[in-house]
Amino acid sequence: MEEVLEEIGKRIKRLEAEMELAELSMQRMEKSLRGEEVLKKASSYSLYYLLFAAVWIIAGLLFLLALRSRTPAVVNFPIRYILFFLLIFIIPLAYGLWMNRGGESITAGIELRERWARMVIRLFYTPLKDALEQGDEEKLEKLADSLLENTELARAVEGVNEGNPKLMAYALYLYLRRSPGLKGEIEETSEKLTNKPLKKLLQLAMKDL
Repeated sequence: MEEVLEEIGKRIKRLEAEMELAELSMQRMEKSLRGEEVLKKASSYSLYYLLFAAVWIIAGLLFLLALRSRTPAVVNFPIRYILFFLLIFIIPLAYGLWMNRGGESITAGIELRERWARMVIRLFYTPLKDALEQGDEEKLEKLADSLLENTELARAVEGVNEGNPKLMAYALYLYLRRSPGLKGEIEETSEKLTNKPLKKLLQLAMKDL
């Protein structure tokens, strides 16, 4: 059992390190954002200007097209040049919007991953460690149930690459009902598991059968 508990400790440390890195990344991004406030304001004004210019050109183009359809012999202008100038405004506008949206999505992704890591430690690894140290099989069964019923926990486990929640729950159920008749199923499940603590737990169970 010591090997299992040691592996749980390693996973907790890995997730805590990931949380610290996420916090550092957020702090750096916040400093960078504070340092670029003036540039962001200028950028936002530029986007409004480009948007206004694009709308103005489109309106002018529609007006000229309507005028040309009514007086084809008098009005003659190169539409391709107008379209070219229109693209000059639309491309920077689209790029600016995409860049602003990209920064927000990166920040949200870092925050989400940090929250997932914290959740996996609090709702899975800490209860697992306590249950194994205390030999409390009832807690282990509740933990297996939570992997199947708590969709947020299951999403967090997958999000931080700790394994397949359904397979992990099945591994806990097998451990609780371990018997010589289930040795083949336990061995097969152990080979499929990517979660190292539970893999070691099943391997330990097989030694006792």
